[in-house]
Amino acid sequence: MDMSINSLKNNLTNLARDYLWEVLFASPKGGDTETLLLRCRSTSIPGRSVGSIAVPFKQNAPIQYPGKLTYSHYWSATFVEGEDREMWDAFYDWAQSIIDDETGIGSVNVKTDIYLNLLNTDGTSPMKIKIVGCFIKNQEDIAVSYDNEGGIMIPIVWSYDFWTKA
Repeated sequence: MDMSINSLKNNLTNLARDYLWEVLFASPKGGDTETLLLRCRSTSIPGRSVGSIAVPFKQNAPIQYPGKLTYSHYWSATFVEGEDREMWDAFYDWAQSIIDDETGIGSVNVKTDIYLNLLNTDGTSPMKIKIVGCFIKNQEDIAVSYDNEGGIMIPIVWSYDFWTKA
C-alpha cells in the first residue's frame, strides 16, 4: 500500500464533482435530446438495496443472508422552462402519449432509456448509468410566485425498470 504524500494528495484532490454531469435521453418521447440535456437543472444518482433473509438457527439470533436486489423504481429530475415553452410541451406530449386525458386511449410505446453521465474536469465520462424503461410517472406541481425573480422549474418523476452501469 502506497502511503506517500503524493498518493494522499491524489486521492484527496480528484473528487468527483456533483455539478459535472449530463442527462441524455435515448429516444425522447417529447422534445429533443439537446434541449432536454441543456435544461436539466438537477437530478440524483438512483439507489438500490439488497434485502436480507433471516434464517433461524436453534435458540440463537437468526443468521442473515443476502436476499433480492430492489430498486426504488422512481427517479426524478428538474428542468428549467424557457419562454419557448419547450419543456412543458415535451413532458405534456409524453404524458398524453401514455394516456390521452380526453380520449382515454394510450400507447404501449412510451418507455425510453435515460443515461446519466458523470463527467471529469476534462470533459470525459468515467461513470455512466443507464436507467432502463423510463416513462413519466408524475409531473409535480410547478410553483409560481410574485415573491421571487427565479425561473420556472418543472420537476418530473419517472418510473423505471432498473438501472445498470453503461
